[in-house]
Parts: sequence; C-alpha cells; structure tokens
Amino acid sequence: MSRYRPIGVLGIVAALVWGLLLVAAPASAAVDRASLTTPTNLRITGTTANSVSLAWDPSTGSSTFWYCVQTSGSGCIRVDPPRTTLTRTFSLSNTTFTFSVYAVDAAGNRSANSNTVSFTTQADTTPPGPAPVVSVTKLLPTRATLTWPPAVDDFGSQIWYTLFVNGSPYLVDFSPTSSTLLTLTPQTTYVFQVAVRDRDRNVATGPPLVVTTPAKTDEQAPTTPTGLRADTPDGLDLELSWNASTDDTDPQSEIRYDVYLDGVLAAVGLGAHTVASCTSDAPVAIFVRAVDTSGNVSEPSETLIFDDCHP
Repeated sequence: MSRYRPIGVLGIVAALVWGLLLVAAPASAAVDRASLTTPTNLRITGTTANSVSLAWDPSTGSSTFWYCVQTSGSGCIRVDPPRTTLTRTFSLSNTTFTFSVYAVDAAGNRSANSNTVSFTTQADTTPPGPAPVVSVTKLLPTRATLTWPPAVDDFGSQIWYTLFVNGSPYLVDFSPTSSTLLTLTPQTTYVFQVAVRDRDRNVATGPPLVVTTPAKTDEQAPTTPTGLRADTPDGLDLELSWNASTDDTDPQSEIRYDVYLDGVLAAVGLGAHTVASCTSDAPVAIFVRAVDTSGNVSEPSETLIFDDCHP
C-alpha cells in the first residue's frame, strides 16, 4: 500500500492559491513603496531676518500621503497635500538651519529625502520695543503698584524686564508688565525705571519716574496674627498659614505679612498664607508680623518651632 494519500482537487486548488499569495504580497508592497515619488526641487522662496519660506515640487503615487519637513536632520512638521509650502520662524539669531522634505503614506511607506537647502538667521542687534514707560496705578504710604506697556521683539516672544528702584535692580529678568512694591517708606521720594532685554541681551531702558509716597494715614498697628500653622508635604516646601489680622483703617486684603524664620525675614506678601523653603533638617523657629499700608507693625505672633523639614 502506498504511504502517500491523494490530496484531491480542493487540496490542489488551496496549494495554488497559497502559492500565489506568497508571490503576490511582496510584489504588491514593493509597488506601493516605489509608487511614492520623492519631493523634488526644494527651494527657498522668501526670507526675513528670522524666518524662511520653503516650497517644493509635489510627490505622486499614493492616494493618501503627507509631507514631512525636517529641520537640521530632525523633527517632522507635517504638511498635507496639495500644499507644498511651509514658512518657519526662529528665535535663535545668527544660526544656520538646513531643511529637507520627504513623503510618507498611511501605511508608513516613505520616499527618499529631497535635496537640502540652508538658511541663516541674521544677527540680532535690535532691542525690544517700545522702551518701558512706567506709570503708577496705586500709591499708598508704603506701597506702589507700577505698570508699563508690553514690549515686543523682532526675534520672538522671549523678553525679560528688570525693575530699578533708585538706580539699583529690584526685580531682575521677570516677565509680567506690572509689579507691586510692598515695603516703601512714607513721605519718601523714589525713582522707578524699567528696562527690557531679549535673549541676545539687546536692552531698551525706559525713562525714570519720580514718585513721592504719601504720609501715614494712621498710627494704630493691625492686630497680632494668631493660629500659626506649618506643614511640609515633601520636606522641601514649608507651607505656612495663620488667622488673618484686622486693622482700624485697612481691609484684611490690604494687610501685609512679614514671615521670619529663625529671626530672619524670609517672606513678605499679602494674604494669610505663604510658602517658604526648608534649608536644613534642624528645627526652625517661625513667627509672623502684620503691617498695614501706613507701615504700622503688629506684635509678633507666637513662635512656632517646626522640626519636620527634610531638604
């Protein structure tokens, strides 16, 4: 008896179909990859001091694909057909960037890279503008709120302000266009001035503003803060809170608090809470004073000894 069993007509047909699939699948995939042509003629169509406009001739072949524009060999900015243009703006001055583009379809097949083009941003020698002109929106015996119009820079949005008080830096490299000074002296003349710089350290300085604070409006200090509490969720930040003081003339929202750690002034602010920093594992002695807008200072709160810092 033969050791081989006949496979029959259905078996022969199945074997033929399987063979055709094995042959056809890679051929079809190869056709898909080959049909996605490479974008060509990448070119620069326009520039400014810090921007470049690109264009290229389109790819063909796949029904669903998009372009990937790379900058200096990395990243991918997607551009969907039929669009074949892109404009990029940079905040880095005097820097060279290279560009290439390739096409990629929904199956992940991608073309080869196009030719490359290069663009160099110009050196930035222009400061932001306009130079900040300071104005006072609120003036109290010990307090002044200053504001100024926002400046803009030709190389992007990264700009920083420095506030000078009597010619010395008071706040350096900060972003807001206002500041409230809480620790002034009544009946005292101050000179306020603001400078703005960009990342290349081009600086524009506004004109000085001379302001004299008014006289005290009362002589009675706020009540003493009570119920001082401390906590540290991570051993690093020291979260402090207390019961708000009251004053004979100022609302509670206007009362300033001076926070002392081991006898050293560590924080000044409005509101009956603040966050300080743990500096060592040693116990720290904490107390708070309340100060009204005339500069009258309360008695210190009870001293709290906190020993749970773990910086």
